[in-house]
Amino acid sequence: MHVRILLVEEDQASRDAVSRVIASLGYDCVAAENGARALDALASHSFDLCVLSLGLPLDAIRNVLASAHARKAAIPIVVRTGQGTVEEIVSAFRMGAVDFVVPSCHPALCAEAIERGLAERGRGVAPLRTSGATLIGEHPAMQVVLERVTQVADSGASVVIRGEDGTGKEVVARLLHASGARRSGPFVTLRLTTGASKVTSASLLGSASSSDGPGPGPGGKLQEARHGTLFIDEIAHLSSELQVALLRLLRDPARREDADVRVVAATRENLERAVRDGELIEDLYYRLNIIPIEIPPLRERVEDIPILVEHFRLSANAFRGREAPPFPPEVLVRLGELPWPGNVRQLESVVADLVTAARDRPVTVYDLPASLRTDVKSLGPGIVDLPAHGVDLRLLLTQLEQRLIGQALERTGGNKNRAAELLGLNRTTLVEKLRRRTVA
Repeated sequence: MHVRILLVEEDQASRDAVSRVIASLGYDCVAAENGARALDALASHSFDLCVLSLGLPLDAIRNVLASAHARKAAIPIVVRTGQGTVEEIVSAFRMGAVDFVVPSCHPALCAEAIERGLAERGRGVAPLRTSGATLIGEHPAMQVVLERVTQVADSGASVVIRGEDGTGKEVVARLLHASGARRSGPFVTLRLTTGASKVTSASLLGSASSSDGPGPGPGGKLQEARHGTLFIDEIAHLSSELQVALLRLLRDPARREDADVRVVAATRENLERAVRDGELIEDLYYRLNIIPIEIPPLRERVEDIPILVEHFRLSANAFRGREAPPFPPEVLVRLGELPWPGNVRQLESVVADLVTAARDRPVTVYDLPASLRTDVKSLGPGIVDLPAHGVDLRLLLTQLEQRLIGQALERTGGNKNRAAELLGLNRTTLVEKLRRRTVA
């Protein structure tokens, strides 16, 4: 695939460094040293991505951003920050950047940010993991998270980031690395969310490592992360064998010095319960949980929903070629009433779908998926008031589920796809429920 990237960077040395990274990926690079040349390039060429320095004058930055987003197929922007502070990076996300790189960062991190930015153009086909927009908001709990990152970024102490799916744990981990003293080193991810059983001792410690040796051997994640950060996603899923190996590293000063790596872990699980149940070694828990960071779920920061909705609306308009106006109050009120189990990631997806469906007209409550238009209160008092004699809750819910599934199938003439849509289910989930009902 022929990919052309616009690099807007006023510093010659930085321009050369980023150009080398782009060339190493096999992409074409068009370099511009100021805003005027960047606008000329945008007017005369098509681009798949723009890497934009925040060292340019603010007016030039805004003009390049506006021009890139005004294209028929909007151009994703990856910013190169000046100081690499948390405030600067969050500000870049607010301005519409899809990712960031910081000064003196490891070339691999620059390459990864470019690849993530290019993937942004095809989000309808290959969605990314939680976007940096999760950091946007004014709620005090989110400000505490950002302040905590600023305070501990330069520390070498282990960190545990807690939060539900879709809250942005990986974004916070990358922010910790990028704004800290290890930014010039690698950021290596060990992901345990899927296929955790396939993670072997060699994949963590290296093929030639020894439990009695001074540190990790070649080929393992720890060796890859040397001088940088090892991010362990879903630490509670780490096998007992690897828990022991990681504990040996963390409690032995000589091994830690030899490994020269900061460990940042993330979890959606209750680690205290995992310790009580014997699933997580207690000593490992305490050595990892030196600096805890708790990311609030979206339902606990509903004041941020209008800010996030507007951010996602503008983004969806740019990247999907729409001109949907700001969402009306009644839609924002309804979105604020929802529990959002998928958090900011789910909200982003819903807003993008609404903008796509509405095109250039205002979004209405009736554009919401059926599962988001209806809440328990709208079903009438008879279904939510507890009778004086009490109920068998499990039986009642089973009967209610069967009744609504039956009505959905009847209303759609037996079409399982449409019935599943009315019920807010995946088709496979509906089919499995029908199968269990038949067996019963």
